[in-house]
Amino acid sequence: MWWPRRALVVLVAVAFLAGCGSSEQTPLPPGPAPPQAASLDWVERYPAKGPALEFSVSRFEVTASGWRAEIGIENDTSTRWRLAETPTTGFGVMLFPTDEVAEVESRTQDGDLPGLREARRFAPPLPSDLPPGGSWEGSISAPGSLAARLYVRIVFGRLVAMGDAPDGMHTQFSWITDHSYRLETSAAE
Repeated sequence: MWWPRRALVVLVAVAFLAGCGSSEQTPLPPGPAPPQAASLDWVERYPAKGPALEFSVSRFEVTASGWRAEIGIENDTSTRWRLAETPTTGFGVMLFPTDEVAEVESRTQDGDLPGLREARRFAPPLPSDLPPGGSWEGSISAPGSLAARLYVRIVFGRLVAMGDAPDGMHTQFSWITDHSYRLETSAAE
């Protein structure tokens, strides 16, 4: 009986090894996104109607050493909004696996947002606050790679009303764009 048992072990081992040589392979996770740039022309308002803050993103770029976005914010309310806080501003990018706004809303409610890739450079410098009728346009950027195939959303810092917030607005919030940009894995994608 020793031979049949040994034969069974050999057959199981051969079957296992045959499966290991299969031509189907698990795809490797994508690496860092290569340099790329996109004109975006995104404009979003909060709230959608009435006095609002308007957030714009005109361009997004992955560079050899990091990322850069050309953005703007305009205050069409009667409230002054604080933008910059020490030591962080809350402006930057977040990466999501899908482009679904429902994912952002769900993860916000669950307290499960991805980590903020915070902007390290502002050109021109970000003002400490935005008065009624005021605006700021410039670029934000930071070093570090971003994973290919994920969706980038721009985050407009922690904004705090300096006084009463207009109807329909929170007194403190961060704006994560509804629009998103998919990071390509190659120039041909």
